[in-house]
Amino acid sequence: MSSVWDFVWIALFLALALGQSEDPFAEFDTDETVVIEPDDYDIEVENSPEETVEVQEPDDTEDDQIVIEDEDFEGINPSEKAPSGSNELNIVNAPVNMKGHWEDYYLEIIGLIGVFVYALNFYTGKSINNRLANAWFEHHKKLLSDAFCIVGDDGVSKEISEDVLVKESENRFVLWCTGRVGCEGIKIEIKLLRRQDLISVLSQIFKPQSDTITITTYLAPEDMDHVVLAIMPRKGLKRLQQEVQDLAHFATEKKTDKFDLPSQLGILAEFSEVSNEFLSIPVCKTIAENIDVFDSIHFSDYYTGFKISQESQTETERPSPVKRLIFNFVIPGHGKRTKSTIMETTEPLLRMALHMMIKVHKFKLSKENKNKADKHRVQVEEEYLKQTHNQRQEAAQQRRDERKRMEKEKIQELDPEAQRRYEEREYKKSMRRSGPRVKQLKVKTG
Repeated sequence: MSSVWDFVWIALFLALALGQSEDPFAEFDTDETVVIEPDDYDIEVENSPEETVEVQEPDDTEDDQIVIEDEDFEGINPSEKAPSGSNELNIVNAPVNMKGHWEDYYLEIIGLIGVFVYALNFYTGKSINNRLANAWFEHHKKLLSDAFCIVGDDGVSKEISEDVLVKESENRFVLWCTGRVGCEGIKIEIKLLRRQDLISVLSQIFKPQSDTITITTYLAPEDMDHVVLAIMPRKGLKRLQQEVQDLAHFATEKKTDKFDLPSQLGILAEFSEVSNEFLSIPVCKTIAENIDVFDSIHFSDYYTGFKISQESQTETERPSPVKRLIFNFVIPGHGKRTKSTIMETTEPLLRMALHMMIKVHKFKLSKENKNKADKHRVQVEEEYLKQTHNQRQEAAQQRRDERKRMEKEKIQELDPEAQRRYEEREYKKSMRRSGPRVKQLKVKTG
């Protein structure tokens, strides 16, 4: 990318240098003196010391129309030409400046340079992202092929396809894998920087970001017990606990003293039994050795995503809990290292993710903690049903109020007699509703 910026600086320097060329009107700057004599134009010059100019104001009483009479043109022959004399206007052909100058088009030049640089950056950034994504897939292909039967299915064709890295955008690639005991499949998202966008490249200078790898594991209901666990940096631990629904309902922060984890990481879990089971010594060692690549881990049997505000939530929205394992990894270098070998740094963490999938499938909670987990989930369901019931009641009340308002507006448009009849009819309806209900029985007489 440095070559692109070198070209930009050279182009701007040339544009500024061209802006300081010679004056386009320099050929008209001559030393000749042009003398205009009064006789050439039949001009009378009076050498009076003082000149008095009288301005006569128009009379408002006069008609604005000009009346032309034939008597004003008596003795004038229209066919006669005007006598030639010294008062004729002599037009001299001035030289036309046909020479173009670069400084007259410096705005167009800068615009063309900007378009060229943007297009050059687009194709360069697109090729870099394609190379990085393919390098990651080629390096981890053997590991994924040993763990799954199908690697790289496009999910569109009826026949099974393999080795397909789906390109969703110029900086986002998706790889689907399936055919493994203990899970329905995994989705690997390669989220690269927007190197094809010049504005994003400029913002990267002030706010550096990194390429990321997200691995989402889809589990069947019988493949996972009640497990809620999250390992992530402490600076975003509290915020995510408030925003993610399952962490807000079930997880609490656990101490990291007995785990050999880096100090910048925190743990959220529903039970200590869960954190003790999954954060084994090999797992903690792998995370510590690859802390510059590790971002977060989130296991949940009740994953419903982020919280939905009450203003935007409608009565038809019902989050369906699913079982998910989510691994987030970071490519080191903040996007500056664009060599293909940098994509190999996630291999140890990918092996750890495959190992933890097996442990989740085999893990079973103790009977006591399982009963507690069942109670927690029942309470969450009751709270949600209560919340949705209140929302439905409020929505129904709003509809009734809106109907009454429309009826009042309609009544105001009626004449007094029609309003009186309408009020009597409504009064009778209200009396029938408030009165006791009497059931009528018809008896047939023989």
